[in-house]
Amino acid sequence: MKNILITGANGFLGSNLTKYLSKNPQYNVFAMVRPGGMVNFLYEFQKDPHSGKDLFTLVEANLADDKSVEEAIAGMDVVIHLAGMVTDWGREEDYFNLNVKGTERVLKGAAKAGVSKVLYLSSLTVHSMDGHHFSDETAPRNMKAYPYGVTKKLGEDRLFQWLKEENHSSPVQGAVIRPGFVIYGSYDKNTFINVLDALKAGSFGFINGGRKLISYVHAENLCYGIDQLIKAEKIDGAYNILDGNMTWREWIGLWTDALKVKPPRLSVPYWVMVPVAGLLEGLFKLFRSSTAPILTLYRIRIMFADLAFSDKKMQRDPGYNPPVSLEKSIEKTLNFYFRSKK
Repeated sequence: MKNILITGANGFLGSNLTKYLSKNPQYNVFAMVRPGGMVNFLYEFQKDPHSGKDLFTLVEANLADDKSVEEAIAGMDVVIHLAGMVTDWGREEDYFNLNVKGTERVLKGAAKAGVSKVLYLSSLTVHSMDGHHFSDETAPRNMKAYPYGVTKKLGEDRLFQWLKEENHSSPVQGAVIRPGFVIYGSYDKNTFINVLDALKAGSFGFINGGRKLISYVHAENLCYGIDQLIKAEKIDGAYNILDGNMTWREWIGLWTDALKVKPPRLSVPYWVMVPVAGLLEGLFKLFRSSTAPILTLYRIRIMFADLAFSDKKMQRDPGYNPPVSLEKSIEKTLNFYFRSKK
């Protein structure tokens, strides 16, 4: 039996991963959430429908408190660190405190507990967004413009440095996980579900005609990939996990067909949107708004250049082959989407 701790278990990916891993009778899954924080969807699938027993254990811990994190990790074999600030809007110090200092606390606790594996959820935004045509894990990590990508890069650096240190109480392996740019699936409250809302409302538009490539991954397939890394005899470095790449226009066309709505007709040149998004960001920062404007420089930048990546490393070892087809993943996502709107 492996004791596995998932930080950020009540988030979008955390909910999916907790549900996925807790189905394996060889895993004792511990779902870490903030003290007093919303548990979100976890209660929906915590109980075994047949026996009524808990399939996983809820653990409260504060990522900003060393002792709290240390106590949560004690006795664990594997730590999957998902928790962090996942947004394109916020204060730089908040990004640093959660994505960098929080990661340092997790690694400190993992070293003391003598865990055998640490998996760190990072992002393809550690690379620049100036264009990638099927780049692999060795592409330069030169993100400088957006605090999320910058602090995720620093979090990766902390993990790689920690793995090189000689003071571990037992042999340890670790890896960085970089999912496709678009992550979609059940239990989504704040990410791709907003795109579905915009498509239904007819308010979605393209930048530069939607001609650029984007990588994508279904949440269940991402969980499958993470499980492969847990089971692998040897892991090292970073792993891109994705289902494929296609142009924005092709990608959005799949969803408008499934939703039975008209495809977007609006397309605006990138150079026109930059001053608009910049002005909105400036006004929102001036008034210290905690809510992001409808347009940000990051949100328009994501359609500016090809962001296509390769997952050949995952395909080669540990043998990643997405179990959920594209058609089935769209069906599952929309089933959840329509249930959530009732």
